[in-house]
Formats: sequence, structure tokens, C-alpha cells
Amino acid sequence: MIRILFLVISIMSLGVFTVGKREKKEVKVEEEVAYPVKPTEVELIAIHFCGDTIPLQETYVARRYQNMIKSYDNPTFRRMRARSRRDMKVIEPILKRYGIPSDFKYVPIIESAMSPSTTSPRGAAGYWQFMPETARSLGLTVDETVDERNNLVKSTHAACKYLRRLHRQLGSWTLVAAAYNAGPTRIQRRMDEQGKEDYYDLRLNPETTKYVFKLVAVKEWFTNPTRCLEWTDDTVFARVAEIDRLQKVFEEASQKVIAEADFGSY
Repeated sequence: MIRILFLVISIMSLGVFTVGKREKKEVKVEEEVAYPVKPTEVELIAIHFCGDTIPLQETYVARRYQNMIKSYDNPTFRRMRARSRRDMKVIEPILKRYGIPSDFKYVPIIESAMSPSTTSPRGAAGYWQFMPETARSLGLTVDETVDERNNLVKSTHAACKYLRRLHRQLGSWTLVAAAYNAGPTRIQRRMDEQGKEDYYDLRLNPETTKYVFKLVAVKEWFTNPTRCLEWTDDTVFARVAEIDRLQKVFEEASQKVIAEADFGSY
């Protein structure tokens, strides 16, 4: 019996047969399945806000985004874009110091057209459009002789403190942007009422519904005007639908390859 057991162990050591599960084969999906979407087409929907991908494969999202892109395609905005670049260089390092995503540097564009003299009917003023009480709570002086909301450096420091506070409350930079427009209490209430945490799924008032799309559209016109021009063409919706279809085909084929490799490992 001992001699037979020794013979079995010897044969196994020579690789004649194995007992139990085989070693799982490493599968490189990209070598098995060709990606069907051209890089130039992928670039069309590779649009982000604070690192989060905009779900442009959803038709209602794509249409809202296109509307905002078109709304900024005008000479007035182009002139503002040119004169705002110097102020952007002031804002960027302050945002970085506080750990705020650089995409928030576009907030003063849509809030005040990057103008310190902008005042809303409700009393919000300055680059970041703070109400007097909010500005004072963030350390800015607002009185009859001094209004630091009009100071780009000081008001940006205050904005960073406020944005950080909002992020501690909401945990998402996209929701922070929405809350900058509507207020954190209102955003949290809508989330609780609707049982949703994704900005793009929430039903909000018309202004807040557009707010993030405005920010993304402004960012895109600053950073990628060529892609913006593509989005002004209504054929973009058919292109996005085809990209989405091909990506789903690729995902299904990839899952099949992985499943077959796993099956063959047993």
C-alpha cells in the first residue's frame, strides 16, 4: 500500500495529473476582444466634473448639456472668457491649497461674469455672489465702508471654506455645486424625499437642474472648444447613442471571454 501511495505521489510530481482545481488562467480581455469605438468618438463623451463622468449616454443629460453648450456660444461669452484667464490664475492656487477641485474656478463665471461689481436683487454680491450674512460668517468684512466680497483673493478664500463645509455635509463635489446654488438644506431635503443621491437623478428646481451643466459647459469652452463645436451639432445624439451601443457590445463580449476562461480553469 505504501509503495502504491509513493508511486501516485511521484506521478503527480511529474505533472502527469493534478488533483483539485487548476491554476486560473490570466485573461487579457483587450487581446481577445477588439474595442469597437474609435478613440475620437470616445473623446466626445469623455467629459467630467470634479473627476466624475457626466452620464451623457442618458438622452436627457445629453440634451441639457447641449443646451448649455449652445447658450455660451456667443461673442459676449468669448470676450469674457478672454479677460477672465488672468483672474483664473489667482483662483487656482487658492483652491489647491484648500483641496478644492479646480473645476470650481468656473463658479465666478456663472455667478458674476467674473465681475466684482455684480449684485443680485436679493443682495448677493462680488465674484462669488455671497449674501452679507454668509460672507461675514466666513470671515469677510461687509459694512458701510468695506465689502470684501469684491476682493478676489479674500472672497476666494471664503468660498473655499464654504465649499469644504458643503462637502463635509454632502460628500459629493457635484452635489456641492448644486448646493452652492440652492443651499445644502434644500438639496439634502430633495435627496431624502426622493431616496436618491445622484445629482443627475434628482428632481430639482429649474435653476439648480441647470447649474452643474452650466459649470461643465463653461469649463469645456475654456478647455476644449473644438469638442464644444461638435456638441452644437444635433447629429451628436446619434453619435452618442452609437457609442453607448458599441460599448455595451464590448462589455458583453468581455464578460463572455472572462466567463469562458473561468470555466476552462476547472
